[in-house]
Amino acid sequence: MRNARGFTLLELMVVLIIVAIMLGIAIPDFRTVLLNRRLNGLIENLYNSLNYARSTALSNDEPVTVCPISTAGSTTCGTNWNTGWIVVKQPPLGTSAVLNTTVLSTNGPTLKSVPIGSSSTQVTQVTFNGLGLLATATDQTLLVACDARGSKYARAITVYSTGFIQASNTPGMAADGTTSLTCP
Repeated sequence: MRNARGFTLLELMVVLIIVAIMLGIAIPDFRTVLLNRRLNGLIENLYNSLNYARSTALSNDEPVTVCPISTAGSTTCGTNWNTGWIVVKQPPLGTSAVLNTTVLSTNGPTLKSVPIGSSSTQVTQVTFNGLGLLATATDQTLLVACDARGSKYARAITVYSTGFIQASNTPGMAADGTTSLTCP
């Protein structure tokens, strides 16, 4: 008699069933992790751009603006945050210059402006003056990142009039931790 090596058909079927069960459990969790990473990445990119703008405004003692992209290479602000944003140096004398550009994917999370407090207008730009403070009289502005899962998973960034920038730590809540976010 020969000693046979390998797996029997029954052993192979048991292994395939175990693998199928494990994949059935892991794939939905992987999708959630991927969507969370996309939202967090968008907020991190915007947070970094805002900090870069504030730091540049402070170090150069001149206004620096973060605003939606209008057209490629232009220093003119657009109106749609979902296309991406630019960081623009705006010296009192001389010409404006684009310091940084972030272009967003069309199939990623969306970014919208939400009025806060007494203001009823949407945020079309965030400008830091040479002191690192917001150049507008608005106490704070809020930009919210949403995906197809809705408000429960939304993330937000608040920019206070003092120039302090804060990202929300809790999905579905604003940076202050008490205000619920809404998505379109």
